[in-house]
Amino acid sequence: MTALALCPSAPQPVQVVGCEPLIDAGRAAALLDVHPKTVKRLAAQGLIPGMKIGKLWRFRASALDDWMRAQIDSARHPCPTLEGEP
Repeated sequence: MTALALCPSAPQPVQVVGCEPLIDAGRAAALLDVHPKTVKRLAAQGLIPGMKIGKLWRFRASALDDWMRAQIDSARHPCPTLEGEP
C-alpha cells in the first residue's frame, strides 16, 4: 500500500510506503482467542508484542502471528534424551 503524506519540511508530498495498520485490543484478543483484558495485561508485562499509545493498546497482526508461531515452535522442541536412549 502506498500513500501520500504531507511533510511540513518538504516542499512536495512525500510518498510513504505502506505501513501495516494497527489493531486494537479487541481484534488482537480475537486473533489470540482470549479476552481483551488478557491481551492488555500480557502486553503490559511485555509477554506479547504491543505498544501503548496514550491510554490505548495497539498491536500489529503480523507481530502477534510471529509471536504465536514462536510459541508453537518452542513448545515443539525435542526433549533431551539420556545417553544411550533412542
